[in-house]
Amino acid sequence: MITENSQEHKIEEALTKQIDKIYPNREALEKILKSREKLTIYWGIDPTASSLHIAHSANLFILRRFQKLGHKIIILIGDFTARIGDPTGKHKKRVPLAERQVIKNLKHYKSQILKILDSQKTVFRFNSEWWKKMSAEFLLDLCGLITHQRLIERDMFQKRIKAGESITEKEVIYPLLQGYDSVVLKTDAELGGSDQLFNMLVGRDLEKSILKKEKFVITKPIITHPKTGEMLMSKTTGGAIFISEPADQMYGKIMALADEVIIECFKLCTDVDDNKVRNVELRLKSGENPRNLKSELAFEIVKIYHGEKKAKEAAEEFERVFKKHELPENIREISITMKPRKLIELLMQMGLASSRSESRRKVLENAVKVDGKIKKDPEEVIDAYEGMVVQYGKRNFRKIKKN
Repeated sequence: MITENSQEHKIEEALTKQIDKIYPNREALEKILKSREKLTIYWGIDPTASSLHIAHSANLFILRRFQKLGHKIIILIGDFTARIGDPTGKHKKRVPLAERQVIKNLKHYKSQILKILDSQKTVFRFNSEWWKKMSAEFLLDLCGLITHQRLIERDMFQKRIKAGESITEKEVIYPLLQGYDSVVLKTDAELGGSDQLFNMLVGRDLEKSILKKEKFVITKPIITHPKTGEMLMSKTTGGAIFISEPADQMYGKIMALADEVIIECFKLCTDVDDNKVRNVELRLKSGENPRNLKSELAFEIVKIYHGEKKAKEAAEEFERVFKKHELPENIREISITMKPRKLIELLMQMGLASSRSESRRKVLENAVKVDGKIKKDPEEVIDAYEGMVVQYGKRNFRKIKKN
C-alpha cells in the first residue's frame, strides 16, 4: 500500500505533479529514482528582468521534490546567455542586454529562489564561468555538431522569415549555448517550461555526442492567456506578477487575473495538494463566485513569498480598498512644498509617474484620483495641502506631507 509519506508516493509526486512531459520517457526516470541512484538536476534562468515571477514557482516546487529525495539540484544563472536573449517564442529580434543590466537584474534571484529551495543543498552556477573563456575555435567546433537547417526550421524563425523580420546568428545559436551548459554541468536531467523543449533537447543531443551520456528532459506546463493563447507571465513581454512585489500589490494583481486561469494558477503557482485543487474545480463548476476562489489563490501565493501574516494583511487591505472602497490603512507619505502645481507635475513629484507623458496618459485614462475624485485634465492646477491623497491606478496611493 502506498501511503502519503512513503518513498513510492514521493517518487510518484516528483514524476507527475506540475509536470507536463518527461523525455525520453517517464518509465526510464522512474526506474532510476526507485534504484535510489542520485541524480544531478538543473534549471536554468536568464536574468532578463530584475525579479522572478510567480509562474516560476512550479520549477522550484518540482526541484524541491527531487531535492527531498536526495538528488543534487543546480540553479544555473544564465548571466552570459541573457546578454544574447533566448529567441524562444519571440516573433521579433530581441534587444541584447548590457552586462551591467544583467548584473543588476540578478541581484535578488538567489534570495527569491531560496524561499522555496533548501539553501544548504542548492548549488548556484553562472554560465559566464565557461562562456567568457571560450575560444572562437571551440565555438566553431561546437557549431559543427548541429545543422543550420535544424535550428532555422523552428516555428518562430519561420514566422519571422515570412514576416520579413531579421534573425541574427546569435539568436540562431542560442540553443547550442544553452545545450552546452548541460555538458559542462554533466547533468542527468534538465527542467524547464514546455516552451524550452527545443533548447533542452539540443542539450540532450550534445551530452550524447560529447559525454556519451543520457540526459532526461522534464517540462512543466506554461500558463497561457485564455483569450490570446499567449504566455500569461513573461519577464520580457509583460503581464508578469513579480516575486519582488509588495504583498498588497501581489495580492491585488492576482485578484485581477482572468477567472479562466484560476485552476492553472493553483496547479502551477502554489504547492497545495491535489485534493485542494479538485475542491476548487468542483466549487467553480458548481457556480461559486470566482472571486472567492481567487482570494484563496492570492492568499496561498502571497504566503509563499511574504509569510502568512502579510498574506492576511494583504487580504484585509484588498477587502477594504477594492470591495468597501475605503483608503488603504498605511499610505506612503511624500514630503513636498505646499504650493499649487499642475497635476502632471504633482504625479511626478510624488513618484507616481516617471515622465510628463506617462502622467498625461494616466490622467486621460481616468486612472488618477485626488481625494477620491477622478481627474480628467492633466493641466489642472492642484493646490496641494497636507493630508491630500493621490491615487494612481488601482493600487498606488500617496499622501502629501508638508515639507
